[in-house]
Amino acid sequence: MKKLTTLLFVLVFASSMAFAQNNDATVDQEGDNQDSYVEQVGSTNEADVVQFTDNSGAQESDVIQMGSGNVATVDQSQTGGGGNGLNSAYIEQDGTDNEATQTQYAPGYNGGQDVWGLQSGSENILTQSTGSGYTLSLTAEQYGTSNTVDQDASGAHNHGEVYQNGESNEAMQDLNGSNNGYMGDVMLIDQDGLGNYASQDFTGHGSSHSNNGEVIQLGEDNNAWQLGDGRNLNATVSQDGMGNWSNQEQFGNGHSSSVTQTGNNNTADVMQSSGGGS
Repeated sequence: MKKLTTLLFVLVFASSMAFAQNNDATVDQEGDNQDSYVEQVGSTNEADVVQFTDNSGAQESDVIQMGSGNVATVDQSQTGGGGNGLNSAYIEQDGTDNEATQTQYAPGYNGGQDVWGLQSGSENILTQSTGSGYTLSLTAEQYGTSNTVDQDASGAHNHGEVYQNGESNEAMQDLNGSNNGYMGDVMLIDQDGLGNYASQDFTGHGSSHSNNGEVIQLGEDNNAWQLGDGRNLNATVSQDGMGNWSNQEQFGNGHSSSVTQTGNNNTADVMQSSGGGS
């Protein structure tokens, strides 16, 4: 009943803020099977969602913001024994100069964490972080110019995707732990446009499965950077256009590297060093 009351308050509060500015929505939930929904229309609004449980039961959060200069923050934390998890967080923003942050923490054998962010406009920032746990999934979509995505995953069996369409966008993936790209899943950055930048940094080992990183760029003057330190790292870059640059560095054993470039005035650098990593 406490959870239902909190959710009802959020819905009513969000409805009263339609087409308004400088409003704050705060949701603080504690217990099992939490669910929250916040919707804001206007500019310079702020939504802050905090969910915590030390028992079983999934957490779910949805934040929708339409306008410019808005800020959305979702923090989900689940402690306790294994077998829990399945937390999900979704943020959607339409406008310019918006900022979204999604953070999840589920230690031990808590699995199935999922964050998804969608931004349409320019100069937006999306930060996603999942700490500990396993089978972690991060998805980011941005449409516009000068947008930034930063994905940071720790734990085992990480899976992440970044899709950007526009110019002067940046995507960064920092992945720690083992078995990133579990069972053939790929840590992917897919960019379509001009002057985009992609960076993937892998730390860990693949064990019986490989760590897989892939960058796809379509357009001109794009940059791709892949750095791997560990074991069984598969790095792939595909660039179609002119004036593109790719750099791959791998330290450790059992790695593979592949670069495909189509167009003129492109540059590719590959460096592999065995014996490092573990």
